[in-house]
Amino acid sequence: MLILIAGDDSRVLFMITASGGTMPAIKRTATRACVIATTAIAAVVISGISVDVATQPAPAAAAELAPGVVAAPGAVGNGPLELVWERTLYAQPITTGSPGLGVLDEQGNSVIVGTMAGTAIAMHTSDGSTVDGWPYSTGGLAITSTPSVAGSGDAAQVFIGVGWAGARTKGGYLALTNDGNKDWYRQVTLYPNNRGEKRGVMSSLSVGNLYSGTDVIGGSMGQMQLAMGARTGKTIPGFPWLMADTNFSTPALAKIFTSDKDYIIEGGDSTAGTSYSQSYKNGGHLRILRPTGNKSKKAPNDGLICQLNTDQVIQSSPAVGRILANNSVGIVSGTGVFYSKAKYTNKIVAMNTKCTKKWTALLDGDTRSSPAIADVLGRGTLDVVAASGKGTIYALNGRTGKTIWSKKLGYSTFGGPTTFQAPGADFQYVLAPTKKGLFMLDGRDGSIVALVGDFTLKSSATVSRNADGSIGITIAGADTINGTASGRVAHYKVVGSSVETVDTPGAWPMFHHDPKLSGYTSQPLN
Repeated sequence: MLILIAGDDSRVLFMITASGGTMPAIKRTATRACVIATTAIAAVVISGISVDVATQPAPAAAAELAPGVVAAPGAVGNGPLELVWERTLYAQPITTGSPGLGVLDEQGNSVIVGTMAGTAIAMHTSDGSTVDGWPYSTGGLAITSTPSVAGSGDAAQVFIGVGWAGARTKGGYLALTNDGNKDWYRQVTLYPNNRGEKRGVMSSLSVGNLYSGTDVIGGSMGQMQLAMGARTGKTIPGFPWLMADTNFSTPALAKIFTSDKDYIIEGGDSTAGTSYSQSYKNGGHLRILRPTGNKSKKAPNDGLICQLNTDQVIQSSPAVGRILANNSVGIVSGTGVFYSKAKYTNKIVAMNTKCTKKWTALLDGDTRSSPAIADVLGRGTLDVVAASGKGTIYALNGRTGKTIWSKKLGYSTFGGPTTFQAPGADFQYVLAPTKKGLFMLDGRDGSIVALVGDFTLKSSATVSRNADGSIGITIAGADTINGTASGRVAHYKVVGSSVETVDTPGAWPMFHHDPKLSGYTSQPLN
């Protein structure tokens, strides 16, 4: 079935396709809304732009595999992945932001995505229906970050970095309630002491304990970054902190020195110059910052524990875990592509908590996507999984950086890999987003198990537990529909799987590891 709905200016506002099945009702959330519903389909248009087209139910179920059996390595097509639902967001393309994850109401897990048109929408993983009260509109300010979530149910909050590089002076730090209403919104200036123009935020906002118990922090497209109390949005002591250049990197928050407060581990850009007696060179930083920032310090860029300087920007988001020798904590990150002929281009770099470089690994393409830390081989040790922009996935020894295996997928990649534990086994499956769709790889050798989603993915897949106990996988990306760039979201389940949780030791189930986007895997493997 195909239905085209025209607006009052005769533009095609959205297109609906459906193959049958009963749709849950979708709430009308704006005055200028047009709703069409039958027993098979439902759609809503907000402010003249389609935010939702109907959930497309999955085709007839594939033959179920035996419990604990996923698929033989090398399986063709969907393999063990079965489509549960899919939604198309007309004129709302999804780019680099991955699906966030949280429990926003009594219906269990929901995923939250942001679009280039400035819409944030939360959908139940069970059936793709919109969570009551959503979507939220920024008024056209793009969302290219991954939403983070703290709390659950009525107490849940969703945090979103708003902005994109094409409009650096617009955007900021946004907090939403569980039902999609604005809780607070903050902006940061380009320079210290509230000087200069406002700057937007492409960094995702990480949640941890910096000062008030639950705090939020993210970089900005200026020289300053904010850290705020989650409930109030008020700036915590020691911030704004002077980064001295743009920061697209999502911070990791980890208790790497104490069991009390989280330290801030992040990347950043660097341009040659001097600021408050500190000299900077062209390149980037991988740094560790005190939870209290510059509190009790003289300069706004004071408060660093240490930093590793590179000759290339660090626009990847660092991952933290016990990857180094003697089970010690390591920090691993990709870099960027801004500076030509830089030695750190196309490299993954690992350092310890003293910011001493431990190893680098040269990949066959750029490393802007964020690495994962996982026990891919199932041997009880954490290794690194990374993607190159050319579409090659690497498993790297966490202690040495040497390649364990690599797999050329043949399609460009931008989103970082994620993993989940194979049901009934110890190793991990690796999920690799590409221009072609989502590849599922066997973590032991990189062999392809499945390929799903016939649309462009520039963000990581999100793994969750479905209500029936099966493993769920959500992807979000972009497609061209009726000549218009649009968004698509699809949710799959792993046939035959039955788990208590997907947050198992050795897994990296979503961008930056968990719903708070901590970027830190702290669970012991043994």
